[in-house]
Amino acid sequence: MSRFLAYIPEAFESIWRHRSRSALSALGMIIGIASVIAVLGLSQAASNGMKQAIASGGDPGFIIVPDQSQNNPAAATMYYRDAALMQSYASGSVSRAIPIYQQRDYRVTVSGKSEFISVTSSRELTQETGFVVDSGRLTDSSDIAGGTNVAILSRDAAQAFFPNGDAVDHTINVGTQRLTVIGVVSIKANLFRSLVGEAIWVPYTTMHRIAPGPIDYIEFWPLSREQNPVQVILDLKAAMARIHPHAEYTVQDQLAFNGIFENILNFIGVGLTFIGGVALFVAGVGIMNIMLVSVSERTREIGVRKSIGANAREISLQFLIEATLLSLGGGLIGTIIGVLLVLLMLPAIAHSVGAAPVPWALVIGIAAGFSLAVGIGFGSYPAARAGRLDPVEALRG
Repeated sequence: MSRFLAYIPEAFESIWRHRSRSALSALGMIIGIASVIAVLGLSQAASNGMKQAIASGGDPGFIIVPDQSQNNPAAATMYYRDAALMQSYASGSVSRAIPIYQQRDYRVTVSGKSEFISVTSSRELTQETGFVVDSGRLTDSSDIAGGTNVAILSRDAAQAFFPNGDAVDHTINVGTQRLTVIGVVSIKANLFRSLVGEAIWVPYTTMHRIAPGPIDYIEFWPLSREQNPVQVILDLKAAMARIHPHAEYTVQDQLAFNGIFENILNFIGVGLTFIGGVALFVAGVGIMNIMLVSVSERTREIGVRKSIGANAREISLQFLIEATLLSLGGGLIGTIIGVLLVLLMLPAIAHSVGAAPVPWALVIGIAAGFSLAVGIGFGSYPAARAGRLDPVEALRG
């Protein structure tokens, strides 16, 4: 161990003696590690942020929509009453079903000013569903049960109609209904934030009076997630066949879809990290070339060491330590640069997908592992070559 430790200052001395060449050799390592940390850190942060945004609303349930590929899609048109009928017919599989009116443009009038705004029906809204209350409150179960004439405005819609004051407790006209504004909300930063803009949410029971015609789809939840989802889907299709005998429907498990989306994000992160790993491979080749040059330049030194008793293992260890220190030094600088890049870009990621935690232990651990692996892996061949040199031939060099 003492001899091993003695080689470390010798390796530092050799690196410093050829500092220009060592710096150029380490440059590839710096760029490689910085790119791996930046790509891996930002991709993991984005992935975590999207997962949290997806999961923030709890179980998203299932949706059932008309199958547009059928011969007569109009026969599958769904109405408000279909949700209650479906829940009744599939009571062994469904705990709740609600009709959804999705982002329909209606003329909204306030004090003579009117414009078309997207209006969406909603169930009870909570902070967990992604809404941040700027003023007032969110719709609750009593609003849903009573079909009260209330509305939630997005911040943009509130500023458009009430630029000089709080919109809460004021009235707006949506279609033929007069609604009282009970809350102004902003949406938690997420992937779809830019799609919100001016928007209004009303209880789905109230929306039925605004738009008494067809609905867009039905959202429902199984009695338990322990149930076989295939059986739930079969029960729902059987229920809809009783309501609309000649129509076909598609049932989608939104929770399963979210899982597929998360897997795609993880796959993209791994792919981007692999691309960053290519830069490390190039850096490793550079370190190996530099070390081979160093072995050639120090042939006489190797011969002298062997002539005074150093064996092949000790010679190889000396050069391996030098290559590893060169790799770790470049990795350390690259890690610092990579962390700074992640910290610089993280606010933009957080603005797009919400809170985006970076798994620093994983990211830095991978960077350290890569640095060590590159140093040992690409330094082994030059070290072994130095150890195999014949002392007599080396002294002649």
